[in-house]
Amino acid sequence: MSEKETTAGRQPADCGSGDAGILEYAGNHEDILSCRENAEDQENTERYTAMFREVEALLAEYDKTGGKGRHKIRYSRIDHTKRVYCWMEKLYEAYPEKDSLDADALRIATIFHDCGYCAMADGAAEKLLPGEKHAAVSARLCRGYLEREGFPEETIDFICRLIAQHSDKSLLTKDIPAELLLLLEADLLDDTGLQGIVVDIWMEVAAKEDATFESIIKHIRRFTLGMMRENPMRTAKAREIWKEKRRLTEQFVKKLEEDLEMPEEFNRVLP
Repeated sequence: MSEKETTAGRQPADCGSGDAGILEYAGNHEDILSCRENAEDQENTERYTAMFREVEALLAEYDKTGGKGRHKIRYSRIDHTKRVYCWMEKLYEAYPEKDSLDADALRIATIFHDCGYCAMADGAAEKLLPGEKHAAVSARLCRGYLEREGFPEETIDFICRLIAQHSDKSLLTKDIPAELLLLLEADLLDDTGLQGIVVDIWMEVAAKEDATFESIIKHIRRFTLGMMRENPMRTAKAREIWKEKRRLTEQFVKKLEEDLEMPEEFNRVLP
């Protein structure tokens, strides 16, 4: 299965614009892939849809609680996967040398990149091996799927390397394949910006019974704003998106702080 055989003529999924568009498409994977037009596109849509269904089935038990036992909140890994897929499509379409990429490998790696979280569900059939983390489990599960589907060994090895390395964000500073770069960037773009603020509020309220506006702002400053202070992205499109996410986050915190200062202004005006 060569790159030309699997990627020619493919149209990107329309995942909307900005955070709102990405979040809108966290629902149906058929919607994410619905923009394919010709026969080859339709064949690829069916392949990717089958892969999404495989991953959704693997994550079903985990997503019933979404890691709630650890964080006291429900986080859907399949929805995260769909959002990362949309970010990946945006970055791929904007990549100046996209025709040189193995787009099929990139898409498959994105679909399977977090399926290894299934090993962390209560009573999971798939178990973590000693010292193993979710990325390694994801690569192992993807390898089994691709072998059953008859993919060439060389293709499988490349896809599984992308998956196995996707959590190591230090690789953004290294000389790495462009496919891995786009997967790393797409994964980082999720749960940041305004979405990151929601996660921060979620985590602060879950951790503290007496959470306040002030403690929430501190949490946002420490986590979402803290991690967004430096722009780790390398591609122009990802840097642009990150910059806008940071601007909106800073604006939100600034406006919230101004609102919270109103009682002090009230006290100055009225005795």
